[in-house]
Amino acid sequence: MIRLRLANSNDIDFIISQEARDEFKDCIIRWSGDEHSRNLNEQDKLYLIIENDAEKPIGYGILSGLKSRNNCIELTRIIIAQPGLGYGKSALRLIIKKVFEEYKAHRFWLDVFENNHRARHVYQSVGFQEEGLLREVVMQGNKYSSLVIMSILENEYFQSKICNNPR
Repeated sequence: MIRLRLANSNDIDFIISQEARDEFKDCIIRWSGDEHSRNLNEQDKLYLIIENDAEKPIGYGILSGLKSRNNCIELTRIIIAQPGLGYGKSALRLIIKKVFEEYKAHRFWLDVFENNHRARHVYQSVGFQEEGLLREVVMQGNKYSSLVIMSILENEYFQSKICNNPR
């Protein structure tokens, strides 16, 4: 069983430590501690800590666009400390529920590196659909990488099993 809680400035070290992990270097664009501190206090962003039963952080998520006039919220980032144990899928279901039921979003979207097949599979398994490809849009090292845009709409959420069974 996992739960979400709002992140605070004491969580920045945990967030940075997760981003610094070598296995995530090609999956995310890393931010500095200063960037996270600034973003943590932005009204348009929401930092969530994913915790286990013992209230120990096992991951985090960042949402952007909370003030969007178009009611479109972005999953800017989600990182799970121990991938492969099902925590990511469970956390995504809780975040999706929050986005549509608490924040009344019309559209919840994300971008994911094209070669991140594991994440794309997890996103699809909780209802996200691939919309398109931003070709060679991010420079990673000495090569360009493409991003896949994915989303789920509120009517898809409310008609889905995710809505009826968020865990």
